[in-house]
Amino acid sequence: MTLRHLEIFIEVRRMESITKAANNLNLAQPAVSRAIRELESFYGTQLFERMNRKLYVSPAGEQLFLYANSIISQFYEAKDVLTDHNYATKIRIGSNISCGQSLVPKLLKSFGTAFPDIPVYLKVSNSKEIEEALLLNELDFAFMDTPKKTEYFYSQKICEDQMLMLGAADSPISSLTLDQLSAIPLLVRESGSGSRQMVDRLFAQNGTPPVIAMESSNVYSLKEMCRAGFGILILTQCMADSWPDRSGLKEIHLQGQCLSRSYCFVYHKSKYLTKSMKHFLHFAAKNVKGSCPRTDKKTSAV
Repeated sequence: MTLRHLEIFIEVRRMESITKAANNLNLAQPAVSRAIRELESFYGTQLFERMNRKLYVSPAGEQLFLYANSIISQFYEAKDVLTDHNYATKIRIGSNISCGQSLVPKLLKSFGTAFPDIPVYLKVSNSKEIEEALLLNELDFAFMDTPKKTEYFYSQKICEDQMLMLGAADSPISSLTLDQLSAIPLLVRESGSGSRQMVDRLFAQNGTPPVIAMESSNVYSLKEMCRAGFGILILTQCMADSWPDRSGLKEIHLQGQCLSRSYCFVYHKSKYLTKSMKHFLHFAAKNVKGSCPRTDKKTSAV
């Protein structure tokens, strides 16, 4: 087996398609199929299940995926280790949208002042995509919700953020029970975001599905639809606090519920830390804990 076999396998698993993986890798489709067959022969197990012309990774394939990422990560990180004598290799940081609007900008500004020679790349997305990028070694560190696959990560809770319900200022509603809320149109973040996961969990515990009127990763679009009376908006305190203008909106109390959302500093357990990364790790540990948006503020929170 070669490193190329593992790279091909990872791309097929990511795309769930031989054809799409071949296009992305600039390879002929038969070459990709042959590499997968050779891997399956080498390990003596089926890595993908083929149903209705679509590939589904098998349990054995998921296990190989994690090992393959670790092997490839260490191979390419060797270059960083050998060239990091002046601690100026790039650091790749991920952030969920809530932290990306509040905590991360100030932290990276301070880090850039302290270490101006270390380049930094930032990716802001929902927590599901950030966790996947950490597993694929596309990111080195992340600020996100508690990861789902906790066994693969070092994760330190840095703070909590409350969830709010907002409605249009002229709405007659000021307080709701969860049963009443289940009949009202909701404006929510997209699937995969930490905010959406909390909404889904809340309604699942109650045994009633939410009425989703709009879902989007664009919080400002959600806000304007809320201002127009299209539905009730559920989001984090830090996002609401970042808006310079909250006119036309009012907070709505959800009776008997008060949920907070945890943010964590996360990196992979198999991650080799270069000098640059160690500088950032120590800097973040010293400066980030407890620096999240206000959580002691009394609010009408979901």
